[in-house]
Amino acid sequence: MSTERELFNVSDGQRAAGWLGYEGADEQRIAALEDRLGTRLPPSYRSFLGASDGWSCPGPFMYEMRTTGALDWLDDDDADMYMDTYDDEQDDASEPVRAPVLLIADEGDAQCWLLDSGDVSQDGEWAAYTWSSWQPGLSDRYGSFAELVAAERDSFQRIKGHEGHAVNPDGAEQLVAEGRAQALRGEAERAAATFEQAAVKGSGAGAYLAVMLGAFLDLAYAHHRVRNGILARPHVIEAVGLEQVRAEAVPLYLGRVAEEHGPGRDISSLIVPELRMSEGKPVADWIPHAAASAPPTLPESPVFQDALDTARTLALSGASDDAWNVIEAALPHWHSESPHRVAPVVLLTDPAFREVITAPRARLVVTTPRGEVRGRQQLG
Repeated sequence: MSTERELFNVSDGQRAAGWLGYEGADEQRIAALEDRLGTRLPPSYRSFLGASDGWSCPGPFMYEMRTTGALDWLDDDDADMYMDTYDDEQDDASEPVRAPVLLIADEGDAQCWLLDSGDVSQDGEWAAYTWSSWQPGLSDRYGSFAELVAAERDSFQRIKGHEGHAVNPDGAEQLVAEGRAQALRGEAERAAATFEQAAVKGSGAGAYLAVMLGAFLDLAYAHHRVRNGILARPHVIEAVGLEQVRAEAVPLYLGRVAEEHGPGRDISSLIVPELRMSEGKPVADWIPHAAASAPPTLPESPVFQDALDTARTLALSGASDDAWNVIEAALPHWHSESPHRVAPVVLLTDPAFREVITAPRARLVVTTPRGEVRGRQQLG
């Protein structure tokens, strides 16, 4: 699904046909192009031109592919875009060696698509790259034009899914359920990947669980993921509910930002101004209140709540290791009736546990099977 802004260059005829391509170039036109360029084009790109001489919106940041009439080699004046494919064997004092590079798309959001005629596979395919103003040098290397297109298609699907406008939403709920089962078995990384698949299919719940589970796996980067993956996504907040976001995501974000920037910093000013909640209010309207008051409390199972209370008392007295031992012993007893909870996020948000839950311990929390005791009781 694309917005009108993204499809500004799509003609009425393309809209009516549901086809973003054009009439294909015949063999005579392709041969004339190759004669002008002085080389035979790689197979996948040659086939593309035969099917469609140009294309609209081939990627999330590319608006238009060049046609046979506009294709040409990269100008030497733009050689800095080719910096990452210089011959690494050259001495620093010598001139870098470059093969001709074909510029196949350059009408986009500060992005170009390039084919390297000096990097050719056994089957005649040329290596492909993108260059974008927001990244240094060239993108990762793709083995062919076809690989580049496939990667850009996947990128488009990820972006649209995380915006809540999935290209292919089928199966999202099943993936969330599958990821939840994996997470509770302690298969944290596998579950995170499953939740990400659900997020790409537009699931707000999947996106939320991917971020929160990922926080345990990479605590240092947690606030960035919360900001971009939850607070900036109204469909995620709507799917999970504002109360849970305020109880888990917001204090996690604030706590990690405060730890990164040190005491005394006005962390409410660090919130991206464009962030919007599902109710249409800027996050900044309620973040100061959230920072100054205790977040909502989500219910925990009695056994785990008792362990939390004991561990909190120990942690506040300076007995961090003892507090962790209590928490670790109680982890198998943790469970939640909410489908949007797969781990005790309170361990990451409660300031009392700041010295208790180190990065290795955070990972151990989500790699420990949870809900085992409750499951055995139900089976009995």
